[in-house]
Amino acid sequence: MNIENLFTIDSAVDTITDKTRQAVTELKEMDALLSEIQKADRSLSRSDLDRIAQNAFDLAAKYGRNVTDYLHTVLEASRAGYKNAEEIAALSLTLQSACDISEELAGQYLMAADNAFQLNGSVEELSRTLDGACTLSDRHAVSMTELAEGLSAVSSQAAASGLDIKETTSALAALLSVTGQSGAETGNAFGNILMYLQQITGEVDGKEIPAEALERFRNACTGLGVSLQEMKNGAMQLKEPMQVLRELSEAYVSLAETDAGRTGLLDVFGTDSSQAEALDGLLKNFGLYEEMLQDYAGGTGTLAAEAAKAADTWEGSLNRLSAVWNETVNHVADSKEIISVMDSLNSLLTVIDKLSEAAGSLNTIAILGGGLLGAKNLG
Repeated sequence: MNIENLFTIDSAVDTITDKTRQAVTELKEMDALLSEIQKADRSLSRSDLDRIAQNAFDLAAKYGRNVTDYLHTVLEASRAGYKNAEEIAALSLTLQSACDISEELAGQYLMAADNAFQLNGSVEELSRTLDGACTLSDRHAVSMTELAEGLSAVSSQAAASGLDIKETTSALAALLSVTGQSGAETGNAFGNILMYLQQITGEVDGKEIPAEALERFRNACTGLGVSLQEMKNGAMQLKEPMQVLRELSEAYVSLAETDAGRTGLLDVFGTDSSQAEALDGLLKNFGLYEEMLQDYAGGTGTLAAEAAKAADTWEGSLNRLSAVWNETVNHVADSKEIISVMDSLNSLLTVIDKLSEAAGSLNTIAILGGGLLGAKNLG
């Protein structure tokens, strides 16, 4: 036999062996996750689990992701009480593919947005939110990973301060694009600014905001001709945070860099440079925030389009191929036999590794072919 052909055969055997072993490992993890999903939602039948498993294969192949990414999110959504856990997981997988973020972070993003802004698990509302965020990430070179981390850090404070998801996401994106801070740092800094605007004492990321600091901030705003309050329905009420920031921006940018009005406002934050930097960046670039609001609103369909692009990359194609291979291995046995068959295949592959060293490539292929063809009778 030609030596080149021998090496080609050896490589093929090695590849099949490695890929099948990987499939065995992932399918075992799938089975464990399906069991946990059924524990989290006792209403699920065996046929429901089979459907969830098939959806995992189909979506992984479509988006070029791992099968277990989908199942992990189904599990977390089920544990969180979502009745539409499978839809939430499908949306998460689309987000992971479109923006190349982890399964864990995608889940955090969805849960933070849904819980803080009371979207009630609506896939339509969440999809609209992700369309807007992906548009900002794409058009303004903002990292979706940083945006997700920022939203997780500030979502509760933003919602409590009266901001909606659109305003919060656009403000975070603007800050990320001009400050260079990390997502978590940006989220915490913006949350701190909102507490000053709403005159709320408390702690953000381990840093206390005392009443005296709030008073200094209020006086600094007054010095710039901006009041934190306005008369509404015969009573003084706090203005909406973004309205105050808009008014502050107009006054702030009209002054020189070294003007006491500017420095007095930033000095309120003391030695915390991240908060001062965030406020300075937002006030100087409030027009960018307003531009991002418009981009966010016009982002319909961006998530699906970006996911389709990602699936067509080399990595996405390889992941799709892996998902199809895993499904093929899964179809070797009926669902009731999967564990025993996977154990038998794993044992067979271990034997093949040893025999291939001693028996050579041709014998190895014969063993592999016979073993796989007879796999349904193993165990």
